[in-house]
Amino acid sequence: MKTKETILEPELMIEELMYYIHQNEMGGDCIDPDNRFFPLYLELQKLLDKLNNERHDLYVSVKNDESKLS
Repeated sequence: MKTKETILEPELMIEELMYYIHQNEMGGDCIDPDNRFFPLYLELQKLLDKLNNERHDLYVSVKNDESKLS
């Protein structure tokens, strides 16, 4: 019996929802701008990009932290 794993990471939840929309509502081949779910798919992509950029910005700021004493 296959069990579903609980996903608590926001990025992973967004990716799973985008995958579901793409496969089940858009046919899985290409992204159709005329599909009724396209605006939602686009907003989810923007949110995912924003979250990934914030995580990258945080990583860069910590990695390049020059406030440490040598």
